[in-house]
Amino acid sequence: MNSLHRVWHTRMKIRVFAVVLVVSTGMLSLPFLATAADRSDHRPITLLIGIDGLRWDIIDRHPAPTLHRLAEQGVRAQGLIPVLPSKTFPNFYAIATGLYPENNGVMDNTTYAPELETTFRMSDQNDARWFQGEPIWVTAEQQGVRAATMFWVGSAAPVAGTLPSYWLQYDGSVPMIARVQQVLEWVDLPVPERPGFISLYFEAVDSAGHASGVDSVEERQAVAEVDAVLSRLLDGLAERGMLSHTNIVVVGDHGMTDLSGDRIIYLDDYVDFSMLHSPQLSGERQGNATFVAFHGDADAVEDVYQALALAHPNMKVYRKSQFPDWFRLSHPLRAPDLVIIPDNGWLVSKRNVDFRGPRATHGFSPQHRDMHAGLIVSGPAFRQGVTVEPLHVVDIYGILTRTLGIIPADNDGSARRIAPLFWPD
Repeated sequence: MNSLHRVWHTRMKIRVFAVVLVVSTGMLSLPFLATAADRSDHRPITLLIGIDGLRWDIIDRHPAPTLHRLAEQGVRAQGLIPVLPSKTFPNFYAIATGLYPENNGVMDNTTYAPELETTFRMSDQNDARWFQGEPIWVTAEQQGVRAATMFWVGSAAPVAGTLPSYWLQYDGSVPMIARVQQVLEWVDLPVPERPGFISLYFEAVDSAGHASGVDSVEERQAVAEVDAVLSRLLDGLAERGMLSHTNIVVVGDHGMTDLSGDRIIYLDDYVDFSMLHSPQLSGERQGNATFVAFHGDADAVEDVYQALALAHPNMKVYRKSQFPDWFRLSHPLRAPDLVIIPDNGWLVSKRNVDFRGPRATHGFSPQHRDMHAGLIVSGPAFRQGVTVEPLHVVDIYGILTRTLGIIPADNDGSARRIAPLFWPD
């Protein structure tokens, strides 16, 4: 452990220790590491591991022995179908809540909330007004199961007035091995303080895909690095006698597809859309979008729709009244008035925004196979050596509540779809 890692490691221990003191009643001090006797109670843990950009086929294209081992010992889905748009925030929050954007309020990585006259951005992770529905850590905490989140969308905001017992503000500079060490330190807590639900997040695969493209050397290296730290995590659980008592759910949020500067549709070649508000195209440097939502008055929306509806063969334009059911964007307050979806691999932009990358991206229609994510589950609750049909990201919440033995809040997932993952009752 180098000096930077050591400093961070020490800081994390102090922060978690402080949280434990706050949530513990009538205790003036508390040992950070559990004794062997404390750990003898192998109360099951559910561990949710989010790998940003884990496309459904990525472990078939790159070596990933740890993920393959988990799949062989558990269940692998043929894919995980994201919500629209197939981006990080709406999908990781849909995973957490089991709700589509129309029911949880997170419509995109950047969401316009007309009822608040506010645009929420990824930096607004502590603002509970953005996050609706009931995420899994709230469900757990309200039913007496401690939760811990090592970075997850929405977990830093007091949704329904509830935070996880242990949580950390997202910081992408934190090394992956330090994140794993934090999870193991939570596992080491005395049984009464140990979380029954833990989440863990990695962004390395997504970052490499954006920067260097699908099937690049950099993507291959990122997969290998994530797989290696997962191996360290499994070894740590095994050393503590907890691996056989842990239900592990590994999820991606979306896939990835390559881009080209030759596949860009410039909207201002066809219409002046400045009278409408678009979170994706607002600001001088905003552009190169894979999904565009417009908000505005009815006449302006109609003018833009008429100008764009048949403007280009590689994009589709929808008024709110035309949204297909599978969009699931009909939020009562935040539904966009107009949506543009380019074909897979195409971008929508403004003329004053240069195309300087990324090499690959996501956000396209979830009906396209490139956008599907991966799902692997392993542990005592799950069957072994099984492959199942594709699931939807909104199904994950139901998987988590079942392994935790808690009652789910209302959600959009399907008990029928997740049933093949589990041993028969």
